[in-house]
Amino acid sequence: MSESRGMQQWEYLLVPLEDAAGVKKQSEGVVPERLNVLGSQGWEAVGLTLKKGDLVAWPVVLLKRAVAQP
Repeated sequence: MSESRGMQQWEYLLVPLEDAAGVKKQSEGVVPERLNVLGSQGWEAVGLTLKKGDLVAWPVVLLKRAVAQP
């Protein structure tokens, strides 16, 4: 019997939010429409980090969702 039977399998996706690079502390922020769409497809945000470019940095979101079991 395989050890993976009965264990949940996951798939992962990294999503850069480059539109958020110019957001200031006092601003209204950015509505991450792409994340809303991915959330409706079963993706869940589980991590966040910054991607540093030449002059700016923007958040990169790690998402996961369950893989359907056969």
